[in-house]
Amino acid sequence: MLFLGRENEMSEFDRLYRQNRFHLFILYGRRRVGKTTFLKEFCKNKPSIFYSAEQSNEKLNLEKFSDLVFAHYGETALEPFGSWDKAILYIHNRQIEQPLVLVFDEFSYLANSNPSVLSMLQHLIDHCLKDGKLFLVLCGSYMGFMEKEVLSSKSPLFGRRTGQLHMKTFDYKTSIQFLDGFSDEEKLLLYSVFGGTAMYLSQIQSDQTVEENITDLFLKPTGYLYEEPLFLLRQEVYEPGIYNAVIQAIAGGASRANEIALKVGEDSSKCLKYIHTLCELGILYKETPFGEKSSSRKTIYCISDLMFRFWYRYVASNRTLLETGAQDLIWKRRILPDLNNYMGHAFEVICRDYLLRANSFGQLPILFTSIGRWWGTGPRTRAQIEIDIVAQDGNSYLFGECKWKNEKLGYPVYQELKDKARAFGRNPSQIWYVLFSKSGFTGSLLEEARQDEHLLLISMETLLSQ
Repeated sequence: MLFLGRENEMSEFDRLYRQNRFHLFILYGRRRVGKTTFLKEFCKNKPSIFYSAEQSNEKLNLEKFSDLVFAHYGETALEPFGSWDKAILYIHNRQIEQPLVLVFDEFSYLANSNPSVLSMLQHLIDHCLKDGKLFLVLCGSYMGFMEKEVLSSKSPLFGRRTGQLHMKTFDYKTSIQFLDGFSDEEKLLLYSVFGGTAMYLSQIQSDQTVEENITDLFLKPTGYLYEEPLFLLRQEVYEPGIYNAVIQAIAGGASRANEIALKVGEDSSKCLKYIHTLCELGILYKETPFGEKSSSRKTIYCISDLMFRFWYRYVASNRTLLETGAQDLIWKRRILPDLNNYMGHAFEVICRDYLLRANSFGQLPILFTSIGRWWGTGPRTRAQIEIDIVAQDGNSYLFGECKWKNEKLGYPVYQELKDKARAFGRNPSQIWYVLFSKSGFTGSLLEEARQDEHLLLISMETLLSQ
């Protein structure tokens, strides 16, 4: 079940392996996304050595790796390798005629204990490995390290890799494959709570209700996700308390850097460093209004992972009550009445994913090259305006509105979106409008869409069927 949804990636890995030559592949992505499971699946039925590095010193890591290598080749009573280059050369010389997959999982741990590992690999690749048949995979969860130290132009390995993959969480369409037995609305709700992480989705029990799954996994002190964000922070950062406070501040409504710093009680420049680290870890993301520079004064920071969003909204602030067994009260008084508000943002994520997928198949009236959200001040009313989705193809634009409400969407929402588009400006040559609705559309709006080819209506059924 955990391997579900990675078929295309696996097909590409197998294609590269069949080339029967040296490869250096860089695989990275945040924790729990399924990298290790994917690589273990790839290694099945192939000669392979899979080493998961530990947060230890170089000596202990090298000793454990040596044991693994000698066990693979059936060697006993040999002294551990004296260095990483000797260990890798040993494998290379044993594999002159036959390919072998060599995986270093959590590669950043090795590099942290010995920064020269990167230069050592560069030297080995240039002088011998490139002529061999090793399929070398460097895998890491700390995305900042993997992007800056391994993939960037300043890395000793720059120009040596033969492939790379940033493994991301599943979009809603792949995630709902884990959710057989639930209604369409329940599938989108569960995805919005658990996110697109295979490990979390696999914990959901189809013979339980949505309430029972959320209660058992999030709200009970024994639940799998009851402390998950804190566990992840402890694994990744040295000061988890401050990072936790930053995320809590954002979950509580602070979005600009100075607002977050004020809530956390830290200097703005220092707080910004914590924020950037959380962005590198894939927990937060930086957002500016569509079309504006990344340095815009309107820049805000948001929680990117849906599980983190749910946890910090409902679990973090209620742990004292949850510790005393008040799960039922928290569900009925704190979560259930607020769930539609919570789903507002999550539904935007789902709708954007729908457009990205439809765009990749050429199913939209434009082939957009950028997509985002826009907010600003209306030129006439000076009121704050927000457009849920803006997508651009040259001078053609698509504007979208996403509504997770129990009533059908009517014509006034369409008119309001057209007014917002005028406030956006830019004088587009062509404009399309797309409305997403959980509960469908009124008869008058459906009739309008039949007559107006520039209006697209997307129901929940359409979201799940295509």
